[in-house]
Amino acid sequence: MKKLVLLAVALAAIVGIVVAVLKFLDRRDEPLPVPSRGGVDDFELQSYDESELGGEVSQELLAILVCPEDKGPLKLSADGKWLINPRNGYRYPIRRGIPVMLIEEGRKNRDETLIELPAS
Repeated sequence: MKKLVLLAVALAAIVGIVVAVLKFLDRRDEPLPVPSRGGVDDFELQSYDESELGGEVSQELLAILVCPEDKGPLKLSADGKWLINPRNGYRYPIRRGIPVMLIEEGRKNRDETLIELPAS
């Protein structure tokens, strides 16, 4: 009787393993779920109220920052809320004293009236 119980338990374990393997192999062709973690493709920039813009930025930092798009120098706006690229009109916001140097931000906040024509 004891051997019969052990045989039944072993058979059940083998059947369970086979079922698990078959389920695994059946799911292999399904695409894996991709968690949304704010990747580049589905990243949406948050819009901020302009009242949140500005803050003290050190002169040393302003001297070394360049536009990530064309690597040229930037100018600080008169109100101190933006870093402006005078060549393409991109504006990079300054939030709590930290310049947000993302090309997407510059494009989103582009102002063509800020483009300066080269001196001839």
